[in-house]
Amino acid sequence: MGFKEIGKKIQKAREEKGMTQVGLSKALGITQAALSNYELGKRRLYLHQIEQIAHMLGKSLDFFITEQQDPSSINNDETGYIRESILSIIPNLSDNDLSELAQYIQFLVWRKDHDS
Repeated sequence: MGFKEIGKKIQKAREEKGMTQVGLSKALGITQAALSNYELGKRRLYLHQIEQIAHMLGKSLDFFITEQQDPSSINNDETGYIRESILSIIPNLSDNDLSELAQYIQFLVWRKDHDS
């Protein structure tokens, strides 16, 4: 997962918590400019920093560093972001990975049609 995606998740979690950049940056002991650069994906984050941010925002580390998301937590606003994420990953897949992905998508379609 890239820094831009992590930054978007930091911003989302911060806003869900009702915190401003100034408030979170003070709690983390960093400048507001540094936090802004993290959220924009312009500045490198290290694992210990992500752990600290996760703790401050009441989220698990996995929330920030994994691309998978609990389907029940997806709302309409996130659908476009998820589609963009998937489409950005596809060009990096091998032919074998693409074949497996196609089979999995076919399975999902089949399962949707047969779940009643």
